[in-house]
Amino acid sequence: MPVIGIPLDEFFAFYGETLDVEELEHQLHRFGCSVEGWATLKRYRCACCGAISESPEQDLRPAVCEGCGCDLRSTADAATFEGEVRVLKMELLAVRPDLFHPAGLARAMRGFLGRESGAPDYRLERGEWELSVDPALDGPDVRRPRIAAAIVRGLSFDDASLRSLMKLQENLHWALGRDRKLASIGVYDLDRLEGPSLSYRAVDPGALRFVPLGFDPADPAAALTPAEVLERHPKGRAFSRLLAGARKVPVLLDAAQAVLSMPPIINSEATRVTLDTRQALIDVTGMEDRHVERALNIVLTSLLESCPGAWGESLEVIYHGERRRTPRLEPQVVELDPTAASALIGQPWSADEVVELLGRMRHDARVQDGRVRVEVPAWRADILHPRDLVEDVAIAHGYDNLPRVELGGATFAQPHPREVASERARRVLLGLGAMEVMTLALSCEETTYDRTGLADRDEQVKLEHPISVEQTMLRISLVPGLMETLAVNLGHAYPQRLFEVGSVSLVDADAETGAREELRAALALAGDGIGYADIRAMADLFVTEWGRPLEDVRPVEEKLFLPGRGAGIWSSGRCVARFGEVHPAVLECYRVIHPVVVAEFDLEFLSRTP
Repeated sequence: MPVIGIPLDEFFAFYGETLDVEELEHQLHRFGCSVEGWATLKRYRCACCGAISESPEQDLRPAVCEGCGCDLRSTADAATFEGEVRVLKMELLAVRPDLFHPAGLARAMRGFLGRESGAPDYRLERGEWELSVDPALDGPDVRRPRIAAAIVRGLSFDDASLRSLMKLQENLHWALGRDRKLASIGVYDLDRLEGPSLSYRAVDPGALRFVPLGFDPADPAAALTPAEVLERHPKGRAFSRLLAGARKVPVLLDAAQAVLSMPPIINSEATRVTLDTRQALIDVTGMEDRHVERALNIVLTSLLESCPGAWGESLEVIYHGERRRTPRLEPQVVELDPTAASALIGQPWSADEVVELLGRMRHDARVQDGRVRVEVPAWRADILHPRDLVEDVAIAHGYDNLPRVELGGATFAQPHPREVASERARRVLLGLGAMEVMTLALSCEETTYDRTGLADRDEQVKLEHPISVEQTMLRISLVPGLMETLAVNLGHAYPQRLFEVGSVSLVDADAETGAREELRAALALAGDGIGYADIRAMADLFVTEWGRPLEDVRPVEEKLFLPGRGAGIWSSGRCVARFGEVHPAVLECYRVIHPVVVAEFDLEFLSRTP
């Protein structure tokens, strides 16, 4: 889990008083944050972009600028020393990205420690700016179709607050954005933009030029095309995979068609946020509105929390046939049953007590018809179910304050019958001199039916969105995997004896999910002189080990087997094993030149008591 450093001086400034550091660490642990202690960091200012980067006190200056990606060790004057700062080292809680900023963490702790209750009220006005979205961003040339944006006015930055904003961006890219794949954030100096109309477009990689963040605008060679950004800029090389295969790239433009950014890669140097920035535009691009709008809400409210005199403005995002006004700071309304919450945690709470505890977690709540109506703040990205609110109630009450009770009884784990059967099958097959392999549970129709020759009974579970043509379905047999293994081991010594124990998936209309799993074991022997008699003997032995009588052995005619060299074992009216010599046509598909015999057993049936 990544670790962030929260500057203590910033946190105490937003909290409103200085706390004993040991007491703060204790309260953070009670709140659910994993604190790793304290550290002193050295700060260095990048000569290229002016961004502040940090390194542990005992280390050298950082290797790479966190703002523009420049090499800070290339020359002696690549970065200047800016002093030291003491920070709280804390693991990132991916479910609570609103705590990644000192102001956001202070907001939460003011409620948890009883200084404030309920959600803060942030000023948000209706603005006149608008942003039009190119339908081409929804594919097929490029896919990054959604965007949300907001304007913040009345800002005031210093080095520390600007640094905290940059760190918040990068931490949100990791937590909510999945390393910028689902959401990427841009912040721009509004005074450097021409408005009030913005556009989010898909353009050819060589269609325009702009100076990416960290490059010198005075350098004639600094203006790059999007294709050159992906090749030459450190951020472009780091995140080019997000646009891999796209024939166009997304860009954000102002009313004068100047480039603000190339999401999700890099901003323009011309729109850089500096200490002089007093009003800013924030945008978040991504795949779905849920991730995009939550990331925007967290950045916006963190900025408004850190600048008490600032306020936000909404703008209208215009899609093809759709208009959305962002940001949307309306709370999410969830109803909670206080009796159920008490029963779940084991602590009797009245409805009024639940309201008080939720207020400490910065929710607005009130009792309504015996239930608790909760208004969840827009910056909370982790409340997906009423149970999440029950967890908040328990945290506010304190897990350490719950009554201690002795267990009324104890339970003892037992191995699952499937695992018992699997282990028994492994012991038998290992005793027969075979080596265990593990193959992929995903396969395709070509391998299963065309190459291996299994009968197509239309019982395979197909994938709706396969990642490749070789993984379009769940396997219906273990035999194709063994044949693939033999095919990649042609250079190894013979004879070869392989087996696998695993599940196959079959369509079943009577099953709850529409499919069922069956436990199988499969065996393959390859080498000169190997034939039907060898696999028949091993199949008889395997079935006998399970206490099943060999009631009936019948011929099996399948393309997998040579005619007259395939058979099945029936027990209690069910086929529990199929075995035989593999047809030369199948061997040719796998380029295997030695005779091969295979067997497959139904462990689901064999493991039942006869």
